Amino acid sequence: MTTPLIRSATKRQFLISLGLDPDHGSTQETYWMLKDEATRAYESQLQGRGDLLRPEYANQEPPFAAAHFTAEAFSSVVRSIYQTACPSARRYYDRGRVVQGDNWVISWMLYHVCRYRDGRNIRAARARDFHADDDLDDSHGREIAYNPD
Repeated sequence: MTTPLIRSATKRQFLISLGLDPDHGSTQETYWMLKDEATRAYESQLQGRGDLLRPEYANQEPPFAAAHFTAEAFSSVVRSIYQTACPSARRYYDRGRVVQGDNWVISWMLYHVCRYRDGRNIRAARARDFHADDDLDDSHGREIAYNPD
């Protein structure tokens, strides 16, 4: 297990927290694997699902932000991603286990998949460029330095 990150932490902070070097080519492959699993789950279980919204967002039109979904709906998708994960992804998801609450690795990724579809980052939603969804604002979360040990 690793120390959980807040959902708004940057991609760089996320990768470093998983023990990955953000500048190494294999890290990109790992990131895309995790993101693809979260994207498939989002598209099959959350996308356009107004019945899963919190009451205050009942009249919201798609696309929905992660915060629009009920905590149970979001948690259910996080659990589903873990249960259906490929062995390679499960290795990273196991680092995100917490005593109580959602797996922070899957939650972070699913939150960001939602974020790229709710209109806040159109470029990242459409791109297959590893850096297209880099966060330009590193002011969120704690400072983390890469330590390969």
